[in-house]
Amino acid sequence: MIPAANNERILFPFVRINRHAYLLGIGYLGACVLPSIFVWNLLHRLLALILTDETHSHIPFVLVISACFILAYRQDIFVRHSPGWKGAGALVFAGMANLALARWNPHQWNSTIQISLLVFGFVLIWSGAFGIFFGEGALRRAYFPLMFLLFAVPIPKPLLTEIIALLQRSSAEMVDIIFHLFRIPAARQGFDFALPGLTIRVAEECSGIRSTLALVITAVVAGHIWLRSLPRTFLLSLAAVPISIAKNGVRIAVLTWLAVYVDPQFLLGSVHHQYGGMLFYGLGLLMTGVVLILLQRDRFQLPPSAPKTPST
Repeated sequence: MIPAANNERILFPFVRINRHAYLLGIGYLGACVLPSIFVWNLLHRLLALILTDETHSHIPFVLVISACFILAYRQDIFVRHSPGWKGAGALVFAGMANLALARWNPHQWNSTIQISLLVFGFVLIWSGAFGIFFGEGALRRAYFPLMFLLFAVPIPKPLLTEIIALLQRSSAEMVDIIFHLFRIPAARQGFDFALPGLTIRVAEECSGIRSTLALVITAVVAGHIWLRSLPRTFLLSLAAVPISIAKNGVRIAVLTWLAVYVDPQFLLGSVHHQYGGMLFYGLGLLMTGVVLILLQRDRFQLPPSAPKTPST
């Protein structure tokens, strides 16, 4: 039989045992919000970035998903309090240093780098404060929802420009492959494709950066829930990038073919600018789901290590 003390520790999580749990929760929320006073002007820029740039519109959803994971795993995360604050305090210190760099901007970085430092600083502060208030054991057990917050850090403009250029080139290559595969007459020059009665350009807006970010985030969440393996979750999220490029190339090729041989409104109307993205994002989800199922199969699992034989 399991001792009663152990049963109580497992069945009654920390949030029930600790009479000051609500005070700890309020204190933690206060510690998360208090640094905002120091960087209020930058928070206004962050809000404007979220509202005006669709590339960063996912940031609020990342915060909600992270909070939902903490609530869902609360019985495991808060099962017991393990004191310790050195590692957590180091995270808070590093976060405050990031906020100071973002606030004073000694190297005259552009606005996007400032905002990236701002959000990264908040992620470090929130994670460190979590360990200070609830224990470093809880911090370790909550590693996934806290690390997931890194998706909320805006990609700095110079790096984002390079990523968009890479996706743009890759999408153009995929469109070229599809046109050749299905024998669609098209003459290519760089990002331009000349078809009968129509010339299209795979512009930066067609790079698929937003859907790629969304697909990678979805893959990370799905891998954590169903794969329960960090290496396989990494493989799934890595596979989401070429999948996104492939579905983006299919989207451009299909809409172009429809515009040439059916109706030009397929490139000018709502199918292209509104509903087409959702439809082909669903195709990306389907392809990612296939990879997820393959990674779940037994043949993709590492074989169990052979038991060691005692030496004589």
